Amino acid sequence: MSNNDFQKIVGKNIRLLREFKNLTQGDIARSLKVDPSYISTLENGSRNPSLRTLEKIATALEVSPSSLLEKSKFENAPIQSAEIMPYAEGIIKKKRDEWKGRKWYHQRFDGAPYLIYMIGEAQITTRRDKRYDLFFNQNLCFFEEGKADWYIDIADIDRVTNAIIELSKKYPNLGKKLMKEYESFESLFYQKCEEIGNKNLYKLTNSELVQLHDSFLEVVLNRNSSSSMIDGFALGTDRMLEERIKEAYEKDKVISKAYRFTEVFCALTASSHSSFIRDAEMELFQLILKIRTQKDNKKKLIGEYRDKYFWMRNNYVDAVSLTTAYFEEEIARIESSGLDIEREIKRIRELPEQNKTEKSKILKDLRLDKETIFLLALTEDFTQWQDERKKATMFTAHYSTIILDEISRRVNIPTELLKYMSPREVSRIFIDTPSVLLLQDRKKKCVVYWGVEGHEILIGGQVDMIKEELLGKGTIDDIQDFRGMTASLGKAQGRVKILKSAKEIHLLKPGDVLVAVMTRPDYVSAMKIACAIVTDEGGITSHAAIVSREMKIPCVIGTKIATQVLKDGDIVEVNANHGLVKIIKKAG
Repeated sequence: MSNNDFQKIVGKNIRLLREFKNLTQGDIARSLKVDPSYISTLENGSRNPSLRTLEKIATALEVSPSSLLEKSKFENAPIQSAEIMPYAEGIIKKKRDEWKGRKWYHQRFDGAPYLIYMIGEAQITTRRDKRYDLFFNQNLCFFEEGKADWYIDIADIDRVTNAIIELSKKYPNLGKKLMKEYESFESLFYQKCEEIGNKNLYKLTNSELVQLHDSFLEVVLNRNSSSSMIDGFALGTDRMLEERIKEAYEKDKVISKAYRFTEVFCALTASSHSSFIRDAEMELFQLILKIRTQKDNKKKLIGEYRDKYFWMRNNYVDAVSLTTAYFEEEIARIESSGLDIEREIKRIRELPEQNKTEKSKILKDLRLDKETIFLLALTEDFTQWQDERKKATMFTAHYSTIILDEISRRVNIPTELLKYMSPREVSRIFIDTPSVLLLQDRKKKCVVYWGVEGHEILIGGQVDMIKEELLGKGTIDDIQDFRGMTASLGKAQGRVKILKSAKEIHLLKPGDVLVAVMTRPDYVSAMKIACAIVTDEGGITSHAAIVSREMKIPCVIGTKIATQVLKDGDIVEVNANHGLVKIIKKAG
């Protein structure tokens, strides 16, 4: 870079940051005790400032000196990103050789870079030195038209799992200890959500709006930094627990005669707490009973429920604020079904205690070593923690979208495209605005890498090449049956419907077998009418596992290949009692 180019970059940044702060050249000049003409020559790029001068200007503008030296992230460099987790241009290219032969854990869900970034950075850098080495070192996510394919390095999962087992020797109640440490972050998160909800964003200056955005980002990152602990443990111990429990089960003739293995495994890994989804459902049933006796207050009662659960269909890209009309339709549907509401309330209320009783009964008779018992206890804690994380994700989507909607109004870029920026880029949007064309290209197809060295966003033809190098080629033919882990007991036969997105749930018909890479809370309405659930990924604390147990739907998880082997219209038998999926008849 020539000295002239350097001066122009510095000058432009000083001007943009000064205007962003609503300051005049005279305001900056007074801070530096110089003539305003001096600031003018800096801004037009005709003067080369000293390092000392840059430090003084940065202080006056309340930014770091490095902010004055940064080239635009979007002009003449359309695929560059932001700086807090350092932008490392070319890092993906450097990583390709390292990725050869590496194994990855794959998850698919509806998502866009803006919200996924809050997981990627948090898992790697946020509070890194305060997490007992329970952090990840790299993540990778491919995005295409609202869908996200997320890849976690299995070496990271294994390392976190082993670290947790070692920590258990020092902290017997490790799960509760970690959850306690994060209570303040949980509290600050919901306080900030409430603050955003009560604030009139229209009245804020651009600077104040960005400050609100960045303060929310900080509390979200702190809250999300638990994700590597939860995912590392849940994804790394599933098979280990299954093997240990099975070994003990086969040695115990009394237990093996009284129960099938899948019954034992499901009972020991079932949650003794109710998920937020079931809490919402029970409260909806209770609302119906109230409405039956207080018809005049129907609108008010539904409105109160709506205010509490408006966020229930959000995900990592969409923020759908559910209306009173939506819940009115849901109540009408339930009433017309003839469902015994009081019996459903009783069943939902009693389920956690039933799970606890059944688990205690088996643990009393089955001989398990202390480490396995610890892992089961930690599974119970982390299932609850993971459920809280999913709820917070839905809140994050809602309140960050409120901020993005106001930014969208000011910069004239649709909110759905702003979600293809990173939060760090959004922090600079009023002084470094991207082109709509760039964000449209990212929405069509992009890949984001997060690592210890930094992060990078690439678009276009490079994405497919990277994906092929990462995952390799290959097809799966002529497979008639395959296995996974049992999440919920039962046996069912039905027509396959593969869901790639929550936007496709209307395509699933009653009695279909729901097949997905993984399920998320926004799939619940489809899960309710499915005869069985099969996933590629997910563990015993996954959303599919928890909800299928609560709904008593046969569910096989962690098959790895279900969405590749099966096709829409295939007739399959899901024998969750044996963790088996068998193709009865292929479609077409």
